[in-house]
Amino acid sequence: MISIIMPVYNSGKTLGTVIEQLIQQTSNDFEVVFVDDGSTDNSVEIIKSINLKNLNYQYIYQKNEGVSSARNKGISYAKGQYLMFVDPDDEIGNNFIEKGIELINDTDLGIMGFDEVDVSTGNVTIAHQWHQNRSMNFKSYLSNFSKLYNSELLFSLWNKVYRLDIVHGNQLTFSDIRMGEDFLFNMQYFDYIKKIKIDTEVTYHYLRYNDGTATTNFHGDEFFCNYRNQKYMINFLKKYSIYDESLVSLHWSLILGYRFADVRKLKRNNQSNYNIARQQYFQILHIYENEKLVKMKYLPLMRCLKYFVMKTNLNRIFI
Repeated sequence: MISIIMPVYNSGKTLGTVIEQLIQQTSNDFEVVFVDDGSTDNSVEIIKSINLKNLNYQYIYQKNEGVSSARNKGISYAKGQYLMFVDPDDEIGNNFIEKGIELINDTDLGIMGFDEVDVSTGNVTIAHQWHQNRSMNFKSYLSNFSKLYNSELLFSLWNKVYRLDIVHGNQLTFSDIRMGEDFLFNMQYFDYIKKIKIDTEVTYHYLRYNDGTATTNFHGDEFFCNYRNQKYMINFLKKYSIYDESLVSLHWSLILGYRFADVRKLKRNNQSNYNIARQQYFQILHIYENEKLVKMKYLPLMRCLKYFVMKTNLNRIFI
């Protein structure tokens, strides 16, 4: 019933663990589509050493084209009725598949809880869960959209079960943007659902790794990836007459905060791309000024003060 899509790129250090967890699943009604995105480590050896008696899988190789391309390739090879996504550096509970099958039965989208785990300590830093197990029609889903969005259950791929016929029938694919491609895929999928099921149980463990670096990996496209996703969401909210000024204000102020923090880190660590990042930040401020999507009356006091600093000439003190 289920096709698990797993993009793999130099994942040899963690791949064996998640493969063992897939073998230990309480349901065996699934396949795994490993898409090797041009790995140069031992990932292929680990995958090809799997005994097909223990795990039903496909191995697909492509030259390095990125995670979106790898997921799209995996979808094109999927043989199941439904799709789930697993990353090779995360972990899953032994009922991950069983719960997915249970949720997708007679519905268009299943959503499960997940948590975030600090790898260095093994501690759960946050658990993302809905407050009750529930089925929703699309109208009810829309009325709960802001709450679901703020719970962070809507962003990711790996806590969801999708219908492959919806994906194929509407030619849904992952965008080639460098970050946020998962949320953009979800937002496009949401247009075609009539019913969803939500379960509070945590079955996916998103592992946060501390790479030990003191600097920000600044690429220069961070804001515009966020911008594309957020604008798509705003159009979705307006399309279904559920535009929420508070929701939009809170998250657009966060986006500016992320970019402000990036520039500060680059300055603090005397990075060569600091001046470029700073110049881009002031260009971003022009977009904020023109579009006026943040209403400060919706921001909590401390965030309101921070936003005021980021938007005014006071920002020169910090960046």
